[in-house]
Amino acid sequence: MRSSILATTLALALVACGGGGGTQPGDSCDAKTLCSDGQICDMTDPAGPACLDGSGDLDGDGLANDKDFCEHMAGGAFDEDRDGIGDECDACPIAKPPAVAETDGDGVDSPCDPSPTMPGDKIVLFNGFNAPLPIKWTASAAWSVVGGEAIMTPITPTAIEQVSSVVAGTPHMTIFASYRIDSVAAGATAADAGVIGVNNLPLGGGATVKCGGSRSGGADQLLLTTDAGSGIKPFPNLFNSASLYRVAEQIDGANANCALIADDSNGAVQTAVSVNAMTDAGLYARGATARFSYLLVVTR
Repeated sequence: MRSSILATTLALALVACGGGGGTQPGDSCDAKTLCSDGQICDMTDPAGPACLDGSGDLDGDGLANDKDFCEHMAGGAFDEDRDGIGDECDACPIAKPPAVAETDGDGVDSPCDPSPTMPGDKIVLFNGFNAPLPIKWTASAAWSVVGGEAIMTPITPTAIEQVSSVVAGTPHMTIFASYRIDSVAAGATAADAGVIGVNNLPLGGGATVKCGGSRSGGADQLLLTTDAGSGIKPFPNLFNSASLYRVAEQIDGANANCALIADDSNGAVQTAVSVNAMTDAGLYARGATARFSYLLVVTR
């Protein structure tokens, strides 16, 4: 997703509820019931979508209502899934609200909720890469943030490049990402792209869990590696520049799970993990230019 296009599209999405006739602030609105000129449809009103003066600043965060996707809390400059609800206040910032809302009462909606019938999940990190990486993030020189994407452009074709952020480690963590591949680097004998969880011990050591698409010896596979083993599932072309890939890594106690969805195929693998309280979560890539559109971390 390109930020320049994104900003324009989202601004239009906000004012798409403008142009109707006769509504007053507080009146109900939806895709068919438009608000009057100068008003926007506040999709985050606790009482339900309602018309709101577009020039005001309801939450006092410096963003005018017609540019704010979280009108009732600070933030809301970006809306990754274009559902009218800002990333900071969205129960699932990577997908529009499901037809049936989440039922376990933890405030995380499907498909972001890895345990939809078990309460306790919470979003601890989301980045749609619409701004420079925060200071607390760690990234190698091969990474850049451009146009709403975190892009890894190989400097050395054989080097695994990571970008990550500190998270509150728990034995139950799920890491989601979506990415595209531009091309495999010339001279690369192997290629990888996916998500990573890291347990950084204070005195060094720790463990790493990687989950993603991998190419080695001319064959592609879904690859999960942990401190205790690995899981492999053969896949068709995982480095197709025309495809979108969605990957999820789940660390659940003594088990690690890895799932990948491509345009016309999907699969999952599992293996054991002995160090399961990750302290960092992020992305990795090797031997290919990879464009990641978001990183989402959910813990319980």
